[in-house]
Amino acid sequence: MNNQNIEKRKVLIADDDDDSRAMLTFLLEAEGWEVQEARNGKEAIEKVINEQPDLLILDNRMPELTGVEVYQKLQADGIKLAVILATAYGYLDELAESLGIAYFISKPYDIPKLLKTIDSAYYNFLN
Repeated sequence: MNNQNIEKRKVLIADDDDDSRAMLTFLLEAEGWEVQEARNGKEAIEKVINEQPDLLILDNRMPELTGVEVYQKLQADGIKLAVILATAYGYLDELAESLGIAYFISKPYDIPKLLKTIDSAYYNFLN
């Protein structure tokens, strides 16, 4: 099979922390993802619209708009994509569940758990 015909999976990492974005970018590029980055909630929405990623890793605490506000805006606009909500603060599972987000991960990242969550979110969204 010719690998040139296979499109890369696209992920948008929305996080105001430069180190978190850099680490995730490095990790996901090594896993074969095409990575885009956003530093705040407004930029995340613009990039989702313009870049049309397959997956959004969305930090909850960001300037401009929080992760929850970004998710709600995307839902209101009818934009569907796989979403993983991430935060370093507690009650993530309750927050994600209240929004209907099936996938969430706590910071600091447990890399094997993160990769498993990414695969689950991506492949379950496709089906």
